[in-house]
Amino acid sequence: MRIVFLLMILGIALVFYLSWVPSPKMELVWFLPDWVARWADVKENENIRTAVPFVFLGVLMGVLLVRVRKPWPWWFVSLLGLTAVALIAEVGQLTLSHRYFSWSDVLWGTAGSALGLLIASGFRWMMSSSER
Repeated sequence: MRIVFLLMILGIALVFYLSWVPSPKMELVWFLPDWVARWADVKENENIRTAVPFVFLGVLMGVLLVRVRKPWPWWFVSLLGLTAVALIAEVGQLTLSHRYFSWSDVLWGTAGSALGLLIASGFRWMMSSSER
């Protein structure tokens, strides 16, 4: 469970870092593989690229919730928390000259988080049905 928590912290830190680098061009981020940076910099992918890390964060959060056996209301609270991460990342961009706040990025982050939580809930459902 510690590894999941650590991956969550690293994922959130990565979201903040990538949101707050001075340029939105991912090709300038030294640790991203070239194929990821090229995909992220395509104009058509500008919005959906926000959702991608949040899918992984949603899955990790769902795994954490399953492991500690939290009831369904906690899943909604977790979605709100991940949405807050997207909102904080966007608000931070207000201080950067080449970045801008975008409500659509907050919504894409929320959608990615919801998809990740949905994937994790599918695993939860499969585990509970196999125990019967």
